[in-house]
Amino acid sequence: MRFDDPREPAPYLNRQDQRRLLGMVAVLSFVVIAVIWAARPESWHWLIPPDNETAVNQADPDSDLDSAPRFESNEAPSAPNPFSTPGEPPPQVNPLPVENNNTTSPVEIPENWLTNVDDQYIGLRADEADSYYRVLAHVTRLDEDLLGRSARSDVLHVNLIHEPDRYRGELVQLKGTARRILPLEATENQYGIRKLYEIWITTDDSGSEPWRIVAKSIDERLPVGENVNVPIKAIGYFFKQYSYASQGGMHIAPLILSARVDSNVVVRVAPSGTGLQPYIILFAAFFGLGTILLVSAYSHGDRLFQSRMKEQFPPLDDEAQKVLENMEGQRYDPTDVLNDLPDDHVKDNAIFLQSPSGGEGSSSS
Repeated sequence: MRFDDPREPAPYLNRQDQRRLLGMVAVLSFVVIAVIWAARPESWHWLIPPDNETAVNQADPDSDLDSAPRFESNEAPSAPNPFSTPGEPPPQVNPLPVENNNTTSPVEIPENWLTNVDDQYIGLRADEADSYYRVLAHVTRLDEDLLGRSARSDVLHVNLIHEPDRYRGELVQLKGTARRILPLEATENQYGIRKLYEIWITTDDSGSEPWRIVAKSIDERLPVGENVNVPIKAIGYFFKQYSYASQGGMHIAPLILSARVDSNVVVRVAPSGTGLQPYIILFAAFFGLGTILLVSAYSHGDRLFQSRMKEQFPPLDDEAQKVLENMEGQRYDPTDVLNDLPDDHVKDNAIFLQSPSGGEGSSSS
């Protein structure tokens, strides 16, 4: 009895399987790269532009915010006035035109609200408190869009220092760098204001001279502390010249009353009208179709391989399996098996055996 070995080697790591493995590695690498690319938020700015709520709070790297002075103590900066020199009178400033509008606007403050305001005293006086909280309550009730449309952005720091009476009660828009942000407890008032924030900022036109903003609320992303350096924006009313003492003597800062101070986030968004959307969608469709065809081809090849293996190595039946199990570990003479066969079966199949002595024997004993 002879058991022939299969002439074809087992199809392990042959050329076809190697090509299939290389293809699967290439597809897996592409999927990993695609996942890494898709995990980056800026990869989807062409489709969904980011908003200010999810943007990172960072200043414009092109600006010189880091060169601006920071507070080193609990007092305001003590730099000298850049608009005057010792022994020389202050420069003449051309007044900005004040818009005359006979119609009453919701953003305009009545003159009688500010009659008690005086710039000749340090800090705030007791008789200014009612006007102070009344203006804060008024600006808090106004709509943000209305404030943005009505605020003036052409009022400079020097205008408010040299002509406070001309611009008192003007709604101004500020963009600068916050140097100090601290909570401020409100005194007793009839307008329900309990907590405020004071923000000291510098702007491009003020140099090292600060502005003082008192706001009802601040952006939750803004840090609170003595020494901060973050870009902010605010809209508020010019209330008075706020005098304060510092290491270099007496200084003056415009006091602005605002409803809210926001972070001036600079968001760089990729242009949305690039025209690449149809090509990207077409590429994704072709890639998906190719993936489906590749998986189908691999599945079909696996089924063909299983069919060939079943034909080449058919499964054993139960009886043959039992016979092989009984023969395991024992020695058998093939002639004994043939002798046990019926005589007519041996003659019909013309089975002749060569006897051990070399003679010719018959099929029956």
